[in-house]
Amino acid sequence: MSLLDYYRQYADIDEEEWNQHLRARRAREKALALEEVPALDLSGTEWPELPDSEVVNAGIYAARGAMNGYPDRHAGELRTALAQRHGVPADQIAVGNGSAELMQAAALVLLAGGGELAMPWPSYPLYPLMASRAGGRPVAVELDAGRVDTDAVLAAVGERTRAVVVCDPNDPTGTHLGADGVRTLAQQLPEHVHLLVDEALVQFVDSRDEDATLRLVRELPRLLVFRTFSKIYGLSGLRTGYAVASEGSGELLDAISPALGVNAPSQAAALHALRTGDPEIDRRRATVIHERRRILAALPSLPLDAPESQANFLWLRAPGLSGAELGARLEHERILVAPGGPLGEEDHVRLTVQGARATDRLLEILGRAFGGPARPGGSEPPSV
Repeated sequence: MSLLDYYRQYADIDEEEWNQHLRARRAREKALALEEVPALDLSGTEWPELPDSEVVNAGIYAARGAMNGYPDRHAGELRTALAQRHGVPADQIAVGNGSAELMQAAALVLLAGGGELAMPWPSYPLYPLMASRAGGRPVAVELDAGRVDTDAVLAAVGERTRAVVVCDPNDPTGTHLGADGVRTLAQQLPEHVHLLVDEALVQFVDSRDEDATLRLVRELPRLLVFRTFSKIYGLSGLRTGYAVASEGSGELLDAISPALGVNAPSQAAALHALRTGDPEIDRRRATVIHERRRILAALPSLPLDAPESQANFLWLRAPGLSGAELGARLEHERILVAPGGPLGEEDHVRLTVQGARATDRLLEILGRAFGGPARPGGSEPPSV
């Protein structure tokens, strides 16, 4: 067929008929494009972006230069850097393969013989597991409107209680107890009880004084504060964390530290992140705070609610829907969230806060799926 013959075949087609054909084709193309939109995964709590390339290179360089040798099992250089940052002696710091492993080790020591571990609930699912693995008994204390009730926690403490663990900000609710609440709780605990404060998410708190609770180790006995490089630092794959303890806790810190220490690439990457990563951490923190405010501000216009969060996620509920139904509705729109049941409450889901584009897409979908006027305006985060 010649080019002229090709065009002649359309000569007798009605213009409106041809336009209908074009509109139908465009609709098919648009539907296909929507089907190919990748799912937005808001189910995890780790940082969604790769670490700074210099931090990665520091870990790679250490691996290439020290693969055949044992690392410094005391993590001396990293502990010194942490001591300088937090203003505490290095012998009050233990470095481990993630803060979760350090907390599990503390439970093994403190709950030996069948002690009890009291915890606000819902909270990080590891806590009851680490009590059981240590041969102890977890004691859950119900949150009050999503927040830690210190009076209720204290009422749950008995003769067999050996430790209280508090996640602050709390995973999954995002609520924040803060230094004053931790001090009130610690001061009233009996002498046979240690207080473990999990601050894996503290850098997302809307406050510049992120060490307010950690500094309490200077004045309060039997306090251990746990931090991690897995969240805002984006080093989850390296499993590096640390504990800062009250003066006189050397024996406990020795007991929870890994016998052969933390691997060399992990130490090198964490150290480089401490030395050079603050501008990037500030940017990530500002982004999460800004996007968190945008989402929370949109919720009153929708049949959804969540407690005021100080973490990089929201504990979302749709009255009248189960958490599974809410999650399924969002999954239908290609938004993946963490189901609330395994985290402590069947009628909730946990939804991670990411960058501006993720918020834009989320708000658009929430408005469409729940019939509200949520709009994605104001996507630029503040400068840091």
